[in-house]
Amino acid sequence: MIDRLYARYEERLAYALLERRDLRAEWRRQFGYVFDDCLRSLKVGRVVVNDDKVALASLLGVSTALSGIPLDKLTLAWGEMIDVFLSGLTGFGAGRLLPTGRTQLALAAINRSVVERSRISSVWYEKALLKKLEGLRTADRKRAARELHDWFGSNISLALRKLELHNLATESKETFSRRHIEDLHAILGNLFEGVRRLSSGLRLQTPVSNIDRELRSYVDAYGLDLTDVTIFVDGDETDVPSHVRGEVFLVLRECLRNIFTHAGAGQALVMLQLSASRVCAVVQDDGRGFASSSDAVGPRTGSGLISMKERIRALGGSFTITSVPMNGTRIAFLVPLTDGPHDLV
Repeated sequence: MIDRLYARYEERLAYALLERRDLRAEWRRQFGYVFDDCLRSLKVGRVVVNDDKVALASLLGVSTALSGIPLDKLTLAWGEMIDVFLSGLTGFGAGRLLPTGRTQLALAAINRSVVERSRISSVWYEKALLKKLEGLRTADRKRAARELHDWFGSNISLALRKLELHNLATESKETFSRRHIEDLHAILGNLFEGVRRLSSGLRLQTPVSNIDRELRSYVDAYGLDLTDVTIFVDGDETDVPSHVRGEVFLVLRECLRNIFTHAGAGQALVMLQLSASRVCAVVQDDGRGFASSSDAVGPRTGSGLISMKERIRALGGSFTITSVPMNGTRIAFLVPLTDGPHDLV
């Protein structure tokens, strides 16, 4: 009886409520719980509802909200359940399974059971939806923090470095001071464009046609002779989607900025391997390092490191950092571009 009724019920449910396996299984369980409440009520002669099983309707509310299904479809599904039981029990009320005169009690039990489940699932639907919206707002705040740090912070840092070089060149009357001013003009132009785009609510994407060339240009622009930087890039960059190239460049540039600003390194190495299936990178230096435990503090463990991790993980990649005080730092990350196993080398 119950299987036949549920088959009729599934025919009336919206497809979206059955598309996910967990949702479909939960609707089947809830249908059975309502039927159990009906049989138990008939047995004791009054309407009774299993409150513990009713509370499980919260799972339907949460799952439905997280699936992006409108609340009205959830509410309608509970109404359809009452209709199916009404038509089914009216038909079999004249038979042996439901004693004569007990139809009213059975339908009252079903109505109470379904209404309670509808109420609880709706409450938890709204809770889950609010939590989802809160998560989206948090993600937006983190994204804004990344853009401010990696776009504006890096450019401002480079602009300040150019001013330092300009002042040094002016004091020593060197002729390349004009080049530093021209570079500074370009950097400030990038910052202005970033402000305009960010104020328009757009994601700041760094157009990078060649990571190797852009990194070398950044190293040259920084003008720091104390650190010898070696860059190896293997593979065809055109195999990598443009948005991935942009994010990878920002992470590598932030690695170099950290080295220049905090590491006091004599040597730094950047190794980047690109293919149609993955992007793999290692950046290491022989600088002062830092305590890389989870509770470490210091300039190297601030928003820059957090931003790098978030960018790589947003691409579905993995990110590791190894550092020992006074013995350098090693950062490695891998971004898979196709499904399948990948090892971080």
